[in-house]
Amino acid sequence: MNEPLKLEWFGGNEDALAFCYMLRDLSHTWDDLIDKDREVSDQAINHAFSICLMYMPMNRFYQAIQPAILPMWVTVVSAYQTANKFEKDKDEHGVEIAHGLRYATGHIISYAMHVCVGPEKAAEYLPEAWKQIMCERYDEYRKEHLNV
Repeated sequence: MNEPLKLEWFGGNEDALAFCYMLRDLSHTWDDLIDKDREVSDQAINHAFSICLMYMPMNRFYQAIQPAILPMWVTVVSAYQTANKFEKDKDEHGVEIAHGLRYATGHIISYAMHVCVGPEKAAEYLPEAWKQIMCERYDEYRKEHLNV
């Protein structure tokens, strides 16, 4: 998610937008800690823990949707762990699957958009949002993980 998320996607709800940025930052740090393709600074690690322990729990939007997204967190963690295994195994089919799995947090962002603007508006915004969520193209990802 390199492009900025749009406040309008969340119906002007600044807490929802802030939650999604926290989710993005947390996901990037987690990914870098696991795959070690970028050095993670102490500041980034501290920020990730601050998100988990302070900022996300204090966020009003997160507080409102937390019970609904708890099962989603289970699938996000499972998808991410599976993607990491596929990446380490260098299995071509697994890497193809992993590319999508590593963006599982996008489903929480999608849900947040539905909560904020309703299903019709969310359906209008989601194609653009998913392109931002899955910002790394498969060909680039494949080269990185299969060295082709």
